[in-house]
Amino acid sequence: MKVTRRQFLKLAGGTAASFAVVDLGFDMQATAAAIKELRIKNVTPTPTVCPYCASGCGLVVYSEKNAEGKFVRLLSVVGDPDNPINEGCACSKGSAMFNLREIYEPETGHQVVNPKRVQKPLYRAPGSEKWEEKEWDWILDEIAQRIKQTRDASFIHKEKIADGTEIIVNRTEKIASIGGSGLDNEECYLLTKMMRSLGVVFLETQARI
Repeated sequence: MKVTRRQFLKLAGGTAASFAVVDLGFDMQATAAAIKELRIKNVTPTPTVCPYCASGCGLVVYSEKNAEGKFVRLLSVVGDPDNPINEGCACSKGSAMFNLREIYEPETGHQVVNPKRVQKPLYRAPGSEKWEEKEWDWILDEIAQRIKQTRDASFIHKEKIADGTEIIVNRTEKIASIGGSGLDNEECYLLTKMMRSLGVVFLETQARI
C-alpha cells in the first residue's frame, strides 16, 4: 500500500491526538508534583539588580539553605524574566557574575565560588613574563609613587597660544584616568576631583568595564 506524504501526516497527527485524549490508566500528577518539589527543595530565589553598569538589569540569585534555613551555597545567578529592562537576559558580565562574586556568610566566613578568582593584587615588573602576588599596601604605595614621578616629569605650567602670549594651563598629558561600572556617583565625583587636581585632562568612564 502506497502512502502519500499528506496521508502519513494525517495518520501521525490522528495517532498523537488519540493518545492525548485516551486515559491509559496512569496518574502522572503525583509524579510531576514530586519532581517540582525536588527541584526547588531548600532552594531560595532572591531577586536583585546587577551591580555593574547603570542599566538596572534584574538578576535572580539561587541559593541553597539547610533545614534550619541557614545559607549553604550559591547555586546560580540568572537573568530575571520579570524585570522589564532585561526581560531575563544578561550581558557577558552579568552572566559571569556567579564566578566573580564572593559570598560572605557570617558563620563560615568568605565563600569563594570560583577557586581561580584573583584574591590579591598581581604585579608584573617591567620586562618580566610572570605575575607576582603583592600586598595592597605595597601596590597603593607603588601607584602613588609612579603617579607623582610621571606628573613631575610631564607637568605643563604654561603654554603659548596663537598670538604668542603664554597662559597658565597646569596640566599633564602623560596620565589618563578611566572609570568603570564598579564606581557609584559619589566615587566618580571624588575621582574626577582628584584627577582634575593632578592636572589630568584625559578623563573618561565606560560602564562596561
